Amino acid sequence: MKDAIVFTARLFPSILTGTLMGAGVGSVLHLHDGHRLLAMLACTGLTLALHHFVRAARWLMVTGTVAILMLAIGQYSVPSAGLLGVGIVLWMALCAGRGYGRTGQPTQRPVQQPVPRSGAQDAPGQPAPQRAYALDDRVLRARFALDAITGMADTKNRLLNAARDILANPAQARNGILLSGEPGNGKTMFAEALAGELQVPFFSIAYQDIASKWVNETPERLKATFAQATQLGQAVLLIDEVDGFIKARHDAHHMDRDLTNTMLTEIVRLRGTRIILVAATNDLDWLDGAAVREGRFDFKIEVPPPDAPAREALLSRTVFHAFGPKALSMPVLKSLAARWEGFSAARLMAVGPQLADMRREGLFGNEPVSFDIAMRAMRRIQGSKGHLPENVKTVDEIIMPEGSRDELKRLALRLRHVHRMEQLGGALPRGVLFYGPPGTGKTQAAMAIAKASGWVVLKTTGAELLASHSAWSQLYRQAKDLRPCIVFVDEADDVFRNRSMSAAVAVTNRILASIDGADGRVPDVLVIAATNHPEALDPAVLRGGRLEQKIRFDVPSRESLAVYIRSRLKLKVGDTFAISRHTVECVITALEGCSIADTDAALQRLIDEAAAHHIESGASTITTADVRAALSTLDISVG
Repeated sequence: MKDAIVFTARLFPSILTGTLMGAGVGSVLHLHDGHRLLAMLACTGLTLALHHFVRAARWLMVTGTVAILMLAIGQYSVPSAGLLGVGIVLWMALCAGRGYGRTGQPTQRPVQQPVPRSGAQDAPGQPAPQRAYALDDRVLRARFALDAITGMADTKNRLLNAARDILANPAQARNGILLSGEPGNGKTMFAEALAGELQVPFFSIAYQDIASKWVNETPERLKATFAQATQLGQAVLLIDEVDGFIKARHDAHHMDRDLTNTMLTEIVRLRGTRIILVAATNDLDWLDGAAVREGRFDFKIEVPPPDAPAREALLSRTVFHAFGPKALSMPVLKSLAARWEGFSAARLMAVGPQLADMRREGLFGNEPVSFDIAMRAMRRIQGSKGHLPENVKTVDEIIMPEGSRDELKRLALRLRHVHRMEQLGGALPRGVLFYGPPGTGKTQAAMAIAKASGWVVLKTTGAELLASHSAWSQLYRQAKDLRPCIVFVDEADDVFRNRSMSAAVAVTNRILASIDGADGRVPDVLVIAATNHPEALDPAVLRGGRLEQKIRFDVPSRESLAVYIRSRLKLKVGDTFAISRHTVECVITALEGCSIADTDAALQRLIDEAAAHHIESGASTITTADVRAALSTLDISVG
């Protein structure tokens, strides 16, 4: 009854203004009684709408009502004027108490601070809200409910069931929903959708809303915020990036410890109310251990990256907003959604604006978005093309057996046209092994494949992976973020050797689990390992589903080596030195059976020797004596 009286008093000036306005319209238009009544109702509805949405109109109505009051005193009865005055006083008092007309009042999605429901009481020991610290602009009406989120059924069900359990059994004092997950996966969105689903106010705060430069004021602001939430009666209170409030106390500053203690106390006080506490963090390890235990946060829910239906919906929506319908065909949409598994919702939603930028730059026309264009857009969003060295050789420029070269070309082709391969029923290998003598171009081949396919390449060695227990996890996480990506493990003998004789079993098992998908198959990440001793590797590494494709590298034949030496000498010598055909044949014969790496070192040593002689004596011809002197330092004999 009390709430109804207060509510009516608050709207009294609007109702009176609308009634008199309608009566005036009826008189001007000479309407009969029925039409005049309709005009009065219509004008009353208009003034009520203005009262709700336009702050300035409320005070204009107050001014008009005061004028009417004075008119009533002068021309009508004092009791009528007194009754009107009581209504005005009640309405203005309520406005002042609720903060109407205050600067900074929200203009979007406002939720009026309700009077606590009948029978609702503050939590034990909970102080009344301190208006100086009130965050009225953070109390909003949720824009959407859970059904607006496509997919993610398990996350939505767990979240809704936890909230219903809190509301259904407040006496059991279970509360606290802790959302965790990587940035950009929608933790804040899920909290707002929960408020929309329950049709309750959404009260969202972060550390910057509470923090103060004054000593001990931040904990006081936090107390006031919890008190303000309690006065809502029923709401979803989201504490975003809660790790700013409850840092681990063992190595924290005393002010951080005070804030953590205050937060833990307020969380406990909130139990038993109908305020649903939701906190969000990117990493549970950042939080104080006492904060995440049961009794403070009883429901712990991980918000994973979008699932397949959610990815399809997000991609469809972002491209639709950029270009309209039919801009993305269903086969391309499904292929992109499948290979972008694990990407955050924020990254997927950035695809549409990035495609729009690319079209404005003239990178593609008005045709539907193709698979290749979408992949280029994602590469731009990722902001990295990998770390390819300058002057990377092409596959054709690498000196190697022709059969092996053809295998490399086919592998690069499959990587470059992976979408078409999948349409035809093909698939990429899980892993590839490059093996052969040292210096035969295995590293160059990995770089050449990355260059030919447009994939990012991340390079490491077996020794680097063994140096830290987290090295592989960090590298593979980076590869997943930069997909499509090649992970090249050079000198892989250290991590893939026979596990019965290896001390690196844990690291080996972790790498194999990533390759064969035991922890979940990640598309568009290819592991290429290189070794000089394939016989030393664990047989389990070489089975199907792991390093299943094997490409052999070998020293070049005499014919290939001769072509390579002649071209390199011509490039290095130029017009500076003269070299006879006999001397060139002498070099070829001496280096027959050497790898390309050894050949490059020998040719460089030969040029160094010739340059030294030129400085000493002015000689401008490379002789067989120079060849013998240069190659002898490399333990290569010249016949």
